[in-house]
Amino acid sequence: MPNKKAKGPRKKSRDLLKKRGPDVTVNKILQEIPIGSKVDIRIDSSVHSAMPPTRYQGFTGTVTGKRGVAFMVAVSKGNKPVELIVHPAHLTISKGTGQQGKKENEGEKVAA
Repeated sequence: MPNKKAKGPRKKSRDLLKKRGPDVTVNKILQEIPIGSKVDIRIDSSVHSAMPPTRYQGFTGTVTGKRGVAFMVAVSKGNKPVELIVHPAHLTISKGTGQQGKKENEGEKVAA
């Protein structure tokens, strides 16, 4: 008798979620990402907390807020905007835009 077809959130993700690179560090888990900065979604399969759906692996989005430890990231799937809740272990700040969001937030604090 054959096995039942998998229908869970990790179906067809054996190669996509294969662990590559270094282990997750405490600094990576506790990193603070400024609101408004661009981030890349790179799923780390060893951290199950607030893992985004596998279809968003490799997407680039904008941090719009924080919910608990996780960040809210705005991504567009085609023409449709999508709001994801992602743990910081799955996020990396996009190159060239890391300090841009920080400067915007500091300007708002001074003006207020």
